[in-house]
Amino acid sequence: MKLEVNQINKHYGKNHVLKDVSFTATNNRTLGLLGRNGHGKSTIMKVIMGIISSESGTVTLDDEKISQKKFKLGYLPEERGLYPKINIVDQMIYFGKLRGLSASEARKQSLDFLERMEMEEYLKKKAGELSKGNQQKIQLALALLNDPDILILDEPYSGLDPVNSAMLLGFVNEAVQKGKLVIFSSHQLSTVEEFCDDICIINRGEVVSTGNIRDIKKEYPKSELYIEGIELEKHLQGEAFKQDKNGLIVKFDGESHKKQVLTKLIDANVDVFKIVEPTLLEIFLDKIGESAEGIRGDNE
Repeated sequence: MKLEVNQINKHYGKNHVLKDVSFTATNNRTLGLLGRNGHGKSTIMKVIMGIISSESGTVTLDDEKISQKKFKLGYLPEERGLYPKINIVDQMIYFGKLRGLSASEARKQSLDFLERMEMEEYLKKKAGELSKGNQQKIQLALALLNDPDILILDEPYSGLDPVNSAMLLGFVNEAVQKGKLVIFSSHQLSTVEEFCDDICIINRGEVVSTGNIRDIKKEYPKSELYIEGIELEKHLQGEAFKQDKNGLIVKFDGESHKKQVLTKLIDANVDVFKIVEPTLLEIFLDKIGESAEGIRGDNE
């Protein structure tokens, strides 16, 4: 299954919110859709789902217009869409029926997800009585209820603690393993980097980078080395380095300098050393024109 967004344009009044947006997503992989708030991510998702239309461009699924294809869609919106005064199990059955399930199928699926999400005790609770995190888990269950072919998740971590975030990733990974096509928008870039195969970075309504994360990282020079060991400073006299967590980062000045530094480290029996790749956060900031100087790791 291949989803292609090609040259999409969209205006809200005089505001040109999507500008010739193009990218491709395929099944068995997860696409991370990244961008600052208000730069077009949610609008792209709504165009894909047919909630709103674009002025130009096409969205195709396996080379046919997506509007003419039959497929099952699962969607977790950024804004919660539960009815606060209706109990959870009745609400899940209702949404399941809207998505083509029979009442018995919807009930079976709902109870199964509530059990797997360790929420059986809440099935008769009204949605408005649940915490934000538990409401988000219900919305994830609703997105998965009809075993969708395409799963679109807009800021799925909202309100989730680390344990429930890991649970969400487990469910999404299961969907990927089943051959689903997953589009995933999140500001938690360390999780996107760990979980997504491909990314599409949007800035002011334009695609500034798209493709496989590993391939995008290869575009950046390998000019730094992370090292751990004893008395590192003594072995690196005359070299430019900075402290990083449990070790040091040395900056190279060309290939010949890299070989000199590596020779020093081998002679000094350094315990650990590895070439430093840019993080997804650094790539994101670089692509949208912000400084990433001094940022390492999970600093979202």
